[in-house]
Amino acid sequence: MRAHFLHSSGRDGRILDAGVLVAVVALSALPYVTRLGFYSDDWNLLAGFESAARSGQSVIAATLPDYGVRPVQGIYLAALYESFGLHPLGYHVVNTAVIAASVALLYVLLLRLRFTRAEAFAAALVFALMPQLSTVRVWFAAFQIPLSMLLALIAMHALLLFERSERAHWVSLGVAVFATGLSLAAYEIFAPLIAGFAAAVLFLQLRKQKGGRIFTGRVLASLAVLATVVVTVGLKFFTERSSELAEPDEYWQRIRVFLSPHYDWRTDYGLNVFAGLDVHFWRTLRDWASAVVPLTTGQAGLTVVATAVGIGALAWWRLSSMQESEAPLGRWRLLLFGLGAFILGHATFLVATSIMFAPTGIGNRVLVAGTVGTAIIIVAVIMLVVRSASPRLRHTLFASIVAVIAMAAVARLEFVEEYWAETPKLERRVIEAARSDLARLPAGSTVILDGVCPYHGPAIVFETDWDIEGALTLAIGRQIAGDTVSPRMKLTSTALESEIYGEPKHYGFGPRLFVYNPWDHRLVRLAYAEAARRYFSSPSRRPMRCPIGYVGHGVLV
Repeated sequence: MRAHFLHSSGRDGRILDAGVLVAVVALSALPYVTRLGFYSDDWNLLAGFESAARSGQSVIAATLPDYGVRPVQGIYLAALYESFGLHPLGYHVVNTAVIAASVALLYVLLLRLRFTRAEAFAAALVFALMPQLSTVRVWFAAFQIPLSMLLALIAMHALLLFERSERAHWVSLGVAVFATGLSLAAYEIFAPLIAGFAAAVLFLQLRKQKGGRIFTGRVLASLAVLATVVVTVGLKFFTERSSELAEPDEYWQRIRVFLSPHYDWRTDYGLNVFAGLDVHFWRTLRDWASAVVPLTTGQAGLTVVATAVGIGALAWWRLSSMQESEAPLGRWRLLLFGLGAFILGHATFLVATSIMFAPTGIGNRVLVAGTVGTAIIIVAVIMLVVRSASPRLRHTLFASIVAVIAMAAVARLEFVEEYWAETPKLERRVIEAARSDLARLPAGSTVILDGVCPYHGPAIVFETDWDIEGALTLAIGRQIAGDTVSPRMKLTSTALESEIYGEPKHYGFGPRLFVYNPWDHRLVRLAYAEAARRYFSSPSRRPMRCPIGYVGHGVLV
Protein backbone atom coordinates (compact mmCIF):
# COMPACT_ATOMS: atom_id res chain seq x y z
CA MET A 1 0.00 0.00 0.00
CA ARG A 2 2.85 2.39 0.86
CA ALA A 3 4.64 1.65 -2.41
CA HIS A 4 1.43 2.16 -4.36
CA PHE A 5 0.99 5.55 -2.67
CA LEU A 6 4.52 6.67 -3.48
CA HIS A 7 4.34 5.57 -7.10
CA SER A 8 0.76 6.48 -7.91
CA SER A 9 0.41 7.55 -11.51
CA GLY A 10 -3.30 8.04 -12.05
CA ARG A 11 -5.78 10.56 -10.75
CA ASP A 12 -4.51 10.26 -7.16
CA GLY A 13 -0.97 10.98 -8.32
CA ARG A 14 -2.03 14.11 -10.16
CA ILE A 15 -3.96 15.36 -7.14
CA LEU A 16 -0.91 14.72 -4.96
CA ASP A 17 1.30 16.58 -7.46
CA ALA A 18 -0.98 19.62 -7.32
CA GLY A 19 -1.02 19.48 -3.53
CA VAL A 20 2.76 19.39 -3.42
CA LEU A 21 2.93 22.46 -5.67
CA VAL A 22 0.59 24.31 -3.31
CA ALA A 23 2.81 23.22 -0.42
CA VAL A 24 5.92 24.46 -2.25
CA VAL A 25 4.46 27.96 -2.62
CA ALA A 26 3.39 27.99 1.04
CA LEU A 27 6.74 26.65 2.32
CA SER A 28 8.72 29.13 0.23
CA ALA A 29 6.70 31.98 1.78
CA LEU A 30 7.01 30.84 5.40
CA PRO A 31 10.47 32.34 6.12
CA TYR A 32 9.33 35.89 5.34
CA VAL A 33 5.54 36.20 5.07
CA THR A 34 4.88 37.08 8.73
CA ARG A 35 7.37 39.97 8.55
CA LEU A 36 6.07 41.64 5.40
CA GLY A 37 4.39 45.04 5.51
CA PHE A 38 3.33 47.77 3.12
CA TYR A 39 5.48 49.55 0.55
CA SER A 40 5.43 52.39 -1.97
CA ASP A 41 1.93 52.78 -3.51
CA ASP A 42 0.47 50.72 -0.66
CA TRP A 43 0.60 53.70 1.67
CA ASN A 44 -1.38 55.93 -0.67
CA LEU A 45 -3.95 53.17 -1.23
CA LEU A 46 -4.34 52.53 2.48
CA ALA A 47 -4.65 56.24 3.29
CA GLY A 48 -7.48 56.51 0.77
CA PHE A 49 -9.22 53.40 2.11
CA GLU A 50 -8.84 54.63 5.69
CA SER A 51 -10.26 58.05 4.80
CA ALA A 52 -13.31 56.44 3.18
CA ALA A 53 -13.82 54.13 6.17
CA ARG A 54 -13.61 57.00 8.67
CA SER A 55 -16.21 58.95 6.72
CA GLY A 56 -18.63 56.05 7.10
CA GLN A 57 -18.69 55.19 3.40
CA SER A 58 -18.34 51.78 1.83
CA VAL A 59 -14.64 51.57 1.01
CA ILE A 60 -15.33 49.63 -2.19
CA ALA A 61 -18.00 52.05 -3.39
CA ALA A 62 -15.92 55.10 -2.47
CA THR A 63 -12.73 53.98 -4.21
CA LEU A 64 -14.08 52.03 -7.21
CA PRO A 65 -14.44 55.15 -9.44
CA ASP A 66 -10.68 55.67 -9.11
CA TYR A 67 -9.96 52.39 -10.90
CA GLY A 68 -11.89 53.01 -14.11
CA VAL A 69 -10.98 50.23 -16.53
CA ARG A 70 -9.53 48.06 -13.75
CA PRO A 71 -12.60 47.69 -11.52
CA VAL A 72 -11.65 44.19 -10.35
CA GLN A 73 -8.36 45.58 -9.06
CA GLY A 74 -10.22 48.23 -7.08
CA ILE A 75 -12.76 45.79 -5.65
CA TYR A 76 -10.09 43.24 -4.73
CA LEU A 77 -7.72 45.66 -2.99
CA ALA A 78 -10.57 47.43 -1.18
CA ALA A 79 -12.03 44.08 -0.11
CA LEU A 80 -8.68 43.08 1.36
CA TYR A 81 -8.61 46.35 3.30
CA GLU A 82 -12.18 45.77 4.50
CA SER A 83 -11.08 42.34 5.73
CA PHE A 84 -7.73 43.14 7.33
CA GLY A 85 -7.50 46.91 7.85
CA LEU A 86 -3.92 48.03 8.52
CA HIS A 87 -2.68 44.55 9.51
CA PRO A 88 -0.56 43.23 6.64
CA LEU A 89 -0.41 39.50 7.42
CA GLY A 90 -3.92 38.72 6.17
CA TYR A 91 -3.24 40.46 2.86
CA HIS A 92 -0.11 38.39 2.29
CA VAL A 93 -1.68 35.08 3.30
CA VAL A 94 -4.51 35.60 0.80
CA ASN A 95 -2.06 36.57 -1.93
CA THR A 96 0.10 33.52 -1.25
CA ALA A 97 -3.00 31.33 -1.53
CA VAL A 98 -3.89 32.93 -4.89
CA ILE A 99 -0.37 32.28 -6.23
CA ALA A 100 -0.46 28.69 -4.95
CA ALA A 101 -3.80 28.07 -6.65
CA SER A 102 -2.46 29.56 -9.89
CA VAL A 103 0.58 27.27 -9.86
CA ALA A 104 -1.62 24.21 -9.29
CA LEU A 105 -3.95 25.27 -12.13
CA LEU A 106 -0.97 25.79 -14.45
CA TYR A 107 0.14 22.22 -13.73
CA VAL A 108 -3.34 20.82 -14.43
CA LEU A 109 -3.66 22.90 -17.61
CA LEU A 110 -0.38 21.51 -18.96
CA LEU A 111 -1.63 18.00 -18.19
CA ARG A 112 -4.87 18.68 -20.05
CA LEU A 113 -2.80 19.89 -22.99
CA ARG A 114 -1.30 16.38 -22.97
CA PHE A 115 2.15 17.16 -21.65
CA THR A 116 3.59 14.47 -19.40
CA ARG A 117 3.24 14.72 -15.63
CA ALA A 118 6.98 15.24 -15.30
CA GLU A 119 6.96 18.11 -17.80
CA ALA A 120 3.89 19.74 -16.28
CA PHE A 121 5.05 19.38 -12.68
CA ALA A 122 8.57 20.62 -13.34
CA ALA A 123 7.35 23.64 -15.37
CA ALA A 124 4.84 24.67 -12.69
CA LEU A 125 7.44 24.16 -9.95
CA VAL A 126 10.09 26.27 -11.66
CA PHE A 127 7.52 28.97 -12.44
CA ALA A 128 6.48 29.14 -8.77
CA LEU A 129 10.06 29.85 -7.70
CA MET A 130 11.11 32.27 -10.45
CA PRO A 131 12.61 35.57 -9.23
CA GLN A 132 10.31 37.45 -11.61
CA LEU A 133 7.51 36.66 -9.14
CA SER A 134 9.39 38.19 -6.21
CA THR A 135 7.44 41.47 -6.27
CA VAL A 136 3.93 40.09 -6.73
CA ARG A 137 4.61 37.83 -3.76
CA VAL A 138 5.07 40.80 -1.40
CA TRP A 139 3.66 44.07 -2.78
CA PHE A 140 0.01 44.75 -1.96
CA ALA A 141 -0.39 47.28 -4.79
CA ALA A 142 0.45 44.47 -7.27
CA PHE A 143 -1.77 41.75 -5.78
CA GLN A 144 -4.25 42.13 -8.64
CA ILE A 145 -1.64 40.50 -10.93
CA PRO A 146 -1.74 37.04 -9.28
CA LEU A 147 -5.55 37.39 -9.20
CA SER A 148 -5.56 38.20 -12.93
CA MET A 149 -3.33 35.17 -13.56
CA LEU A 150 -5.65 32.88 -11.59
CA LEU A 151 -8.69 34.13 -13.51
CA ALA A 152 -6.87 33.75 -16.84
CA LEU A 153 -6.05 30.12 -16.02
CA ILE A 154 -9.67 29.49 -15.01
CA ALA A 155 -10.78 30.94 -18.36
CA MET A 156 -8.41 28.63 -20.27
CA HIS A 157 -9.53 25.58 -18.32
CA ALA A 158 -13.20 26.39 -18.92
CA LEU A 159 -12.69 26.92 -22.65
CA LEU A 160 -10.79 23.64 -22.92
CA LEU A 161 -13.51 21.83 -21.00
CA PHE A 162 -16.15 23.25 -23.34
CA GLU A 163 -14.13 22.30 -26.42
CA ARG A 164 -13.43 18.72 -25.33
CA SER A 165 -16.76 17.75 -23.79
CA GLU A 166 -18.92 15.37 -25.81
CA ARG A 167 -21.87 17.67 -25.33
CA ALA A 168 -21.30 21.42 -25.11
CA HIS A 169 -21.61 22.56 -21.50
CA TRP A 170 -22.69 26.16 -21.82
CA VAL A 171 -21.86 26.85 -18.20
CA SER A 172 -18.21 26.21 -19.12
CA LEU A 173 -18.44 28.77 -21.91
CA GLY A 174 -20.01 31.29 -19.56
CA VAL A 175 -17.20 30.72 -17.05
CA ALA A 176 -14.59 31.12 -19.80
CA VAL A 177 -16.01 34.44 -21.02
CA PHE A 178 -16.72 35.77 -17.53
CA ALA A 179 -13.29 34.80 -16.15
CA THR A 180 -11.62 36.37 -19.19
CA GLY A 181 -13.42 39.65 -18.58
CA LEU A 182 -12.59 39.59 -14.86
CA SER A 183 -8.93 38.78 -15.51
CA LEU A 184 -8.50 41.71 -17.89
CA ALA A 185 -10.49 44.00 -15.57
CA ALA A 186 -7.84 43.26 -12.94
CA TYR A 187 -4.75 43.63 -15.15
CA GLU A 188 -3.90 43.49 -18.86
CA ILE A 189 -0.74 41.43 -19.27
CA PHE A 190 -2.51 38.08 -19.61
CA ALA A 191 -4.70 39.24 -22.51
CA PRO A 192 -2.41 37.90 -25.29
CA LEU A 193 -2.02 34.54 -23.51
CA ILE A 194 -5.80 34.13 -23.26
CA ALA A 195 -6.27 35.27 -26.86
CA GLY A 196 -3.48 33.01 -28.12
CA PHE A 197 -4.96 30.04 -26.26
CA ALA A 198 -8.44 30.72 -27.68
CA ALA A 199 -7.00 31.17 -31.17
CA ALA A 200 -5.17 27.81 -30.91
CA VAL A 201 -8.36 26.07 -29.77
CA LEU A 202 -10.23 27.74 -32.65
CA PHE A 203 -7.60 26.61 -35.16
CA LEU A 204 -7.81 23.00 -33.96
CA GLN A 205 -11.61 23.10 -34.13
CA LEU A 206 -11.56 24.40 -37.69
CA ARG A 207 -9.15 21.62 -38.67
CA LYS A 208 -11.56 19.08 -37.24
CA GLN A 209 -14.46 20.39 -39.32
CA LYS A 210 -12.93 19.08 -42.58
CA GLY A 211 -15.24 21.08 -44.78
CA GLY A 212 -18.30 20.66 -42.58
CA ARG A 213 -20.22 23.36 -40.76
CA ILE A 214 -17.87 26.14 -39.75
CA PHE A 215 -19.90 27.98 -37.16
CA THR A 216 -20.41 25.17 -34.64
CA GLY A 217 -20.93 25.86 -30.96
CA ARG A 218 -17.30 25.08 -30.14
CA VAL A 219 -15.99 27.42 -32.82
CA LEU A 220 -18.29 30.18 -31.61
CA ALA A 221 -17.05 29.59 -28.05
CA SER A 222 -13.46 30.39 -29.02
CA LEU A 223 -14.66 33.41 -30.98
CA ALA A 224 -16.60 34.59 -27.92
CA VAL A 225 -13.48 34.47 -25.75
CA LEU A 226 -11.44 36.24 -28.45
CA ALA A 227 -14.14 38.91 -28.76
CA THR A 228 -14.10 39.42 -24.99
CA VAL A 229 -10.35 40.00 -25.07
CA VAL A 230 -10.57 42.43 -28.01
CA VAL A 231 -13.45 44.45 -26.53
CA THR A 232 -11.98 44.60 -23.02
CA VAL A 233 -8.49 45.55 -24.16
CA GLY A 234 -9.93 48.04 -26.64
CA LEU A 235 -11.93 49.75 -23.90
CA LYS A 236 -8.82 49.91 -21.74
CA PHE A 237 -6.30 51.23 -24.20
CA PHE A 238 -8.47 53.50 -26.28
CA THR A 239 -10.23 55.24 -23.39
CA GLU A 240 -8.68 55.88 -19.99
CA ARG A 241 -5.30 54.27 -20.69
CA SER A 242 -4.80 55.81 -24.12
CA SER A 243 -1.83 57.77 -22.75
CA GLU A 244 0.06 54.44 -22.46
CA LEU A 245 -0.18 53.79 -26.19
CA ALA A 246 2.71 54.63 -28.44
CA GLU A 247 2.04 57.18 -31.15
CA PRO A 248 2.07 55.74 -34.70
CA ASP A 249 5.23 57.62 -35.62
CA GLU A 250 6.97 56.16 -32.56
CA TYR A 251 6.80 52.57 -33.75
CA TRP A 252 9.91 52.76 -35.93
CA GLN A 253 11.80 54.05 -32.91
CA ARG A 254 10.36 51.22 -30.83
CA ILE A 255 11.56 48.68 -33.40
CA ARG A 256 15.05 50.16 -33.12
CA VAL A 257 14.81 49.94 -29.31
CA PHE A 258 13.66 46.33 -29.57
CA LEU A 259 16.78 45.37 -31.55
CA SER A 260 19.28 47.68 -29.83
CA PRO A 261 22.23 45.87 -28.21
CA HIS A 262 22.94 49.05 -26.19
CA TYR A 263 19.66 48.97 -24.27
CA ASP A 264 20.31 49.38 -20.53
CA TRP A 265 17.48 47.74 -18.62
CA ARG A 266 18.44 49.63 -15.45
CA THR A 267 17.33 52.93 -16.94
CA ASP A 268 15.54 52.23 -20.24
CA TYR A 269 11.92 51.34 -20.92
CA GLY A 270 10.30 49.39 -23.73
CA LEU A 271 10.59 45.96 -25.31
CA ASN A 272 14.14 44.83 -26.04
CA VAL A 273 15.13 41.34 -27.11
CA PHE A 274 18.53 41.45 -25.39
CA ALA A 275 17.11 42.68 -22.09
CA GLY A 276 14.45 39.98 -22.24
CA LEU A 277 17.00 37.22 -22.74
CA ASP A 278 19.34 38.69 -20.12
CA VAL A 279 16.79 39.21 -17.33
CA HIS A 280 14.64 36.15 -17.96
CA PHE A 281 17.37 33.63 -18.68
CA TRP A 282 21.02 34.59 -18.24
CA ARG A 283 20.61 36.62 -15.06
CA THR A 284 18.17 34.10 -13.58
CA LEU A 285 20.51 31.17 -14.19
CA ARG A 286 23.50 33.16 -12.93
CA ASP A 287 21.70 34.14 -9.74
CA TRP A 288 20.59 30.57 -9.13
CA ALA A 289 24.20 29.41 -9.52
CA SER A 290 25.43 32.09 -7.10
CA ALA A 291 22.83 30.97 -4.54
CA VAL A 292 24.31 27.46 -4.39
CA VAL A 293 27.42 28.55 -2.45
CA PRO A 294 25.68 30.14 0.58
CA LEU A 295 23.21 27.25 0.51
CA THR A 296 25.91 24.56 0.69
CA THR A 297 28.08 26.44 3.21
CA GLY A 298 25.18 27.29 5.52
CA GLN A 299 25.66 31.04 5.08
CA ALA A 300 22.06 31.30 3.89
CA GLY A 301 20.87 30.46 7.40
CA LEU A 302 19.25 27.38 8.88
CA THR A 303 15.69 28.41 7.96
CA VAL A 304 16.54 28.99 4.30
CA VAL A 305 18.63 25.82 4.06
CA ALA A 306 15.84 23.75 5.62
CA THR A 307 13.23 25.33 3.31
CA ALA A 308 15.36 24.80 0.20
CA VAL A 309 16.23 21.20 1.06
CA GLY A 310 12.62 20.43 1.95
CA ILE A 311 11.31 21.81 -1.35
CA GLY A 312 14.09 20.09 -3.29
CA ALA A 313 13.17 16.80 -1.62
CA LEU A 314 9.49 17.26 -2.46
CA ALA A 315 10.40 17.98 -6.08
CA TRP A 316 12.64 14.92 -6.34
CA TRP A 317 10.03 12.69 -4.66
CA ARG A 318 7.24 13.64 -7.03
CA LEU A 319 9.36 13.58 -10.18
CA SER A 320 10.96 10.27 -9.31
CA SER A 321 7.46 8.77 -8.98
CA MET A 322 6.60 9.63 -12.59
CA GLN A 323 7.63 6.97 -15.04
CA GLU A 324 6.96 8.63 -18.42
CA SER A 325 10.19 8.51 -20.42
CA GLU A 326 9.09 10.27 -23.59
CA ALA A 327 6.60 13.01 -24.41
CA PRO A 328 3.73 11.34 -26.31
CA LEU A 329 3.34 14.24 -28.74
CA GLY A 330 6.97 14.95 -29.65
CA ARG A 331 10.06 16.03 -27.81
CA TRP A 332 10.05 19.59 -29.21
CA ARG A 333 6.44 20.38 -28.36
CA LEU A 334 7.14 21.63 -24.83
CA LEU A 335 9.86 23.98 -26.07
CA LEU A 336 7.65 25.40 -28.82
CA PHE A 337 4.80 25.85 -26.36
CA GLY A 338 7.16 27.70 -23.99
CA LEU A 339 8.41 29.97 -26.75
CA GLY A 340 4.84 30.80 -27.68
CA ALA A 341 3.93 31.58 -24.06
CA PHE A 342 7.09 33.68 -23.66
CA ILE A 343 6.29 35.80 -26.73
CA LEU A 344 2.60 36.18 -25.90
CA GLY A 345 3.46 37.01 -22.30
CA HIS A 346 5.21 40.16 -23.52
CA ALA A 347 2.86 40.98 -26.40
CA THR A 348 0.80 43.51 -24.41
CA PHE A 349 3.79 45.81 -24.66
CA LEU A 350 3.66 45.87 -28.43
CA VAL A 351 0.79 48.27 -27.76
CA ALA A 352 1.49 49.69 -24.31
CA THR A 353 4.80 51.35 -23.55
CA SER A 354 5.30 50.76 -19.84
CA ILE A 355 7.48 47.64 -19.64
CA MET A 356 10.61 47.47 -17.53
CA PHE A 357 12.93 44.47 -17.44
CA ALA A 358 13.58 44.38 -13.71
CA PRO A 359 15.15 41.21 -12.28
CA THR A 360 13.88 41.74 -8.73
CA GLY A 361 12.52 45.30 -8.25
CA ILE A 362 8.91 46.44 -8.52
CA GLY A 363 9.23 46.75 -12.30
CA ASN A 364 9.28 42.96 -12.63
CA ARG A 365 5.55 42.76 -11.87
CA VAL A 366 4.85 43.18 -15.60
CA LEU A 367 7.06 40.19 -16.47
CA VAL A 368 4.88 37.58 -14.73
CA ALA A 369 2.97 36.55 -17.86
CA GLY A 370 6.15 36.10 -19.89
CA THR A 371 7.73 34.17 -17.02
CA VAL A 372 5.26 31.33 -17.64
CA GLY A 373 7.08 30.82 -20.93
CA THR A 374 10.50 31.25 -19.30
CA ALA A 375 9.86 28.41 -16.85
CA ILE A 376 8.51 26.10 -19.56
CA ILE A 377 11.51 26.80 -21.82
CA ILE A 378 13.97 26.03 -19.01
CA VAL A 379 12.27 22.71 -18.30
CA ALA A 380 12.05 21.87 -22.02
CA VAL A 381 15.79 22.42 -22.44
CA ILE A 382 16.52 20.19 -19.43
CA MET A 383 14.27 17.52 -20.97
CA LEU A 384 16.14 17.70 -24.27
CA VAL A 385 19.51 17.47 -22.52
CA VAL A 386 18.68 14.46 -20.34
CA ARG A 387 17.29 12.51 -23.29
CA SER A 388 20.89 12.11 -24.43
CA ALA A 389 21.48 9.97 -21.35
CA SER A 390 20.77 6.24 -21.21
CA PRO A 391 17.12 5.30 -20.61
CA ARG A 392 17.95 3.91 -17.16
CA LEU A 393 19.53 7.19 -15.99
CA ARG A 394 17.28 9.61 -17.86
CA HIS A 395 14.45 9.71 -15.36
CA THR A 396 16.64 10.01 -12.25
CA LEU A 397 18.82 12.64 -13.92
CA PHE A 398 15.84 14.83 -14.78
CA ALA A 399 14.42 14.59 -11.25
CA SER A 400 17.82 15.41 -9.76
CA ILE A 401 18.46 18.45 -11.97
CA VAL A 402 15.02 19.93 -11.28
CA ALA A 403 15.43 19.30 -7.54
CA VAL A 404 18.79 21.10 -7.49
CA ILE A 405 17.32 24.01 -9.46
CA ALA A 406 14.42 24.16 -7.00
CA MET A 407 16.81 24.38 -4.04
CA ALA A 408 18.90 27.09 -5.70
CA ALA A 409 15.78 29.01 -6.74
CA VAL A 410 14.43 28.90 -3.18
CA ALA A 411 17.73 30.19 -1.78
CA ARG A 412 17.75 33.04 -4.29
CA LEU A 413 14.10 33.86 -3.69
CA GLU A 414 14.54 33.96 0.08
CA PHE A 415 17.58 36.21 -0.30
CA VAL A 416 15.53 38.71 -2.31
CA GLU A 417 12.42 38.55 -0.14
CA GLU A 418 14.46 39.05 3.03
CA TYR A 419 15.01 42.66 1.97
CA TRP A 420 11.25 43.14 1.77
CA ALA A 421 10.83 41.45 5.17
CA GLU A 422 13.40 43.76 6.79
CA THR A 423 12.06 46.99 5.27
CA PRO A 424 8.97 47.42 7.54
CA LYS A 425 11.31 47.94 10.51
CA LEU A 426 12.98 50.82 8.67
CA GLU A 427 9.60 52.28 7.74
CA ARG A 428 8.31 52.01 11.32
CA ARG A 429 11.29 53.95 12.66
CA VAL A 430 10.48 56.82 10.32
CA ILE A 431 6.74 56.68 11.00
CA GLU A 432 7.13 56.51 14.79
CA ALA A 433 9.48 59.49 14.80
CA ALA A 434 7.13 61.43 12.51
CA ARG A 435 4.10 60.65 14.67
CA SER A 436 5.80 62.48 17.54
CA ASP A 437 7.78 65.16 15.71
CA LEU A 438 4.98 66.22 13.34
CA ALA A 439 2.09 65.94 15.79
CA ARG A 440 1.32 69.68 15.67
CA LEU A 441 1.83 70.12 11.95
CA PRO A 442 -1.28 71.67 10.37
CA ALA A 443 -3.27 69.74 7.80
CA GLY A 444 -2.36 70.62 4.24
CA SER A 445 1.34 70.95 5.01
CA THR A 446 3.96 69.47 2.69
CA VAL A 447 6.85 67.53 4.25
CA ILE A 448 10.02 66.68 2.34
CA LEU A 449 11.63 63.65 3.99
CA ASP A 450 15.42 63.86 4.30
CA GLY A 451 18.09 61.46 5.50
CA VAL A 452 16.30 58.23 4.54
CA CYS A 453 17.67 55.93 1.85
CA PRO A 454 14.84 55.19 -0.60
CA TYR A 455 15.71 51.51 -1.11
CA HIS A 456 16.68 48.52 0.96
CA GLY A 457 17.83 46.18 -1.77
CA PRO A 458 14.92 45.89 -4.23
CA ALA A 459 12.41 46.90 -1.54
CA ILE A 460 11.17 50.48 -1.31
CA VAL A 461 11.46 52.29 2.03
CA PHE A 462 10.16 55.72 1.00
CA GLU A 463 10.87 56.83 -2.54
CA THR A 464 8.54 59.60 -3.63
CA ASP A 465 5.38 61.62 -2.95
CA TRP A 466 2.74 58.89 -2.99
CA ASP A 467 4.34 56.69 -0.34
CA ILE A 468 5.45 59.33 2.17
CA GLU A 469 2.15 61.22 1.81
CA GLY A 470 0.12 58.14 2.60
CA ALA A 471 2.38 57.01 5.45
CA LEU A 472 2.42 60.46 7.12
CA THR A 473 -1.31 60.93 6.68
CA LEU A 474 -1.96 57.59 8.39
CA ALA A 475 0.60 58.33 11.13
CA ILE A 476 -0.65 61.81 12.00
CA GLY A 477 -4.33 61.32 11.28
CA ARG A 478 -4.78 64.24 8.90
CA GLN A 479 -3.92 64.96 5.28
CA ILE A 480 -0.23 65.67 4.77
CA ALA A 481 1.48 66.05 1.40
CA GLY A 482 5.10 65.07 0.98
CA ASP A 483 8.03 63.82 -1.02
CA THR A 484 11.57 62.61 -0.41
CA VAL A 485 14.97 64.16 -0.96
CA SER A 486 16.74 62.27 -3.74
CA PRO A 487 19.34 62.84 -6.46
CA ARG A 488 16.36 63.70 -8.71
CA MET A 489 15.46 66.71 -6.57
CA LYS A 490 16.85 70.16 -7.36
CA LEU A 491 16.68 73.51 -5.62
CA THR A 492 15.52 76.50 -7.69
CA SER A 493 14.89 80.11 -6.74
CA THR A 494 11.20 79.44 -6.16
CA ALA A 495 10.77 75.77 -5.33
CA LEU A 496 12.06 72.29 -4.79
CA GLU A 497 11.51 70.29 -7.97
CA SER A 498 11.64 66.57 -8.59
CA GLU A 499 10.58 64.02 -11.20
CA ILE A 500 9.88 60.30 -11.19
CA TYR A 501 8.35 58.05 -13.88
CA GLY A 502 8.15 61.14 -16.08
CA GLU A 503 5.93 63.00 -13.59
CA PRO A 504 7.35 66.41 -12.55
CA LYS A 505 6.77 67.65 -9.00
CA HIS A 506 6.94 71.30 -7.92
CA TYR A 507 6.99 72.35 -4.26
CA GLY A 508 6.90 76.12 -3.98
CA PHE A 509 8.48 77.75 -0.96
CA GLY A 510 6.03 79.05 1.62
CA PRO A 511 4.82 78.76 5.21
CA ARG A 512 3.50 75.21 4.75
CA LEU A 513 6.55 73.63 3.13
CA PHE A 514 8.86 71.76 5.52
CA VAL A 515 11.91 69.51 5.33
CA TYR A 516 12.14 66.80 7.95
CA ASN A 517 14.96 64.51 9.12
CA PRO A 518 13.56 61.77 11.40
CA TRP A 519 16.98 60.70 12.72
CA ASP A 520 17.78 64.19 14.02
CA HIS A 521 14.10 64.94 14.80
CA ARG A 522 14.65 68.12 12.87
CA LEU A 523 11.77 69.96 11.17
CA VAL A 524 12.65 73.11 9.20
CA ARG A 525 10.19 75.45 7.50
CA LEU A 526 11.17 76.31 3.92
CA ALA A 527 9.35 79.62 3.61
CA TYR A 528 11.77 80.95 1.03
CA ALA A 529 14.76 79.85 -1.06
CA GLU A 530 17.38 81.11 1.37
CA ALA A 531 16.01 78.90 4.15
CA ALA A 532 16.28 75.89 1.82
CA ARG A 533 19.84 76.79 0.81
CA ARG A 534 20.87 77.16 4.46
CA TYR A 535 19.36 73.81 5.37
CA PHE A 536 20.87 71.80 2.51
CA SER A 537 24.32 73.38 2.91
CA SER A 538 24.39 73.19 6.71
CA PRO A 539 27.43 71.33 8.14
CA SER A 540 25.12 69.75 10.71
CA ARG A 541 23.01 68.07 8.01
CA ARG A 542 23.97 64.45 7.65
CA PRO A 543 24.08 63.57 3.94
CA MET A 544 22.66 60.24 2.88
CA ARG A 545 25.18 57.54 2.04
CA CYS A 546 22.95 55.22 0.11
CA PRO A 547 23.86 52.41 -2.28
CA ILE A 548 23.13 53.13 -5.93
CA GLY A 549 19.50 52.47 -6.73
CA TYR A 550 17.37 52.70 -9.85
CA VAL A 551 13.72 53.65 -10.24
CA GLY A 552 11.67 50.48 -10.67
CA HIS A 553 14.58 48.29 -9.57
CA GLY A 554 15.80 49.56 -6.23
CA VAL A 555 19.35 48.45 -5.42
CA LEU A 556 20.43 45.60 -7.67
CA VAL A 557 21.21 42.51 -5.61
